[in-house]
Amino acid sequence: MGAFLRSPVPLLIRSLVLMAVPALVLLVWQSSGSIQETNPLFFWFYLLIWLGGFVATGYAGWPMARTALAAVSSDYVAADDDWWVRDGFVRTTAVFCFTVAVGTVFLVVPGIMVLMIYSLYPFVIVDKKAKGFGSLAMSSELGKGNRMPLLGLMLAALLFFAPSIFLFFQIAGFPGIFALWVLGAPALSLVATIMAAAYRILTRR
Repeated sequence: MGAFLRSPVPLLIRSLVLMAVPALVLLVWQSSGSIQETNPLFFWFYLLIWLGGFVATGYAGWPMARTALAAVSSDYVAADDDWWVRDGFVRTTAVFCFTVAVGTVFLVVPGIMVLMIYSLYPFVIVDKKAKGFGSLAMSSELGKGNRMPLLGLMLAALLFFAPSIFLFFQIAGFPGIFALWVLGAPALSLVATIMAAAYRILTRR
């Protein structure tokens, strides 16, 4: 919490940008009710939109990960010359989001497990300049011996999203999506900062 309060504005701005990705994808779904019923190809079109959203999440998540890591690390300064690792970050984020989504759709537990095991990969890439997919293995290695604490930390952190998710399901249409976006951004800022702090603790042991 202290790290978040040291730089809340940059974190919130980047979170708003990142949360805009799922909000826009959901807005497409909400605004295309008639097409869904009449065009059998819409499902595949919407699936492509989600896949594109996973890629967009990588681009939006890159500055978010750098800002969160800087918030918890007094010795870390984001350098302009580290943008060459961004493409690996984007590819890895797309694969990560897709895997979590598939695991969540078919059975929630696999999605949560993937989220727990590989959740540190953004900071591995930003901090270590690791290759995209290699960062997943490094994230898994960092979490060894700390799986249950990481799981408990992640589940507790995800509770920050409860108000936005509740309002999304309670309020139909655009207002619900707007609530998800606006209330989800502060939650995402806190979760990113918490996971960055966990990464920093594990790497300094």
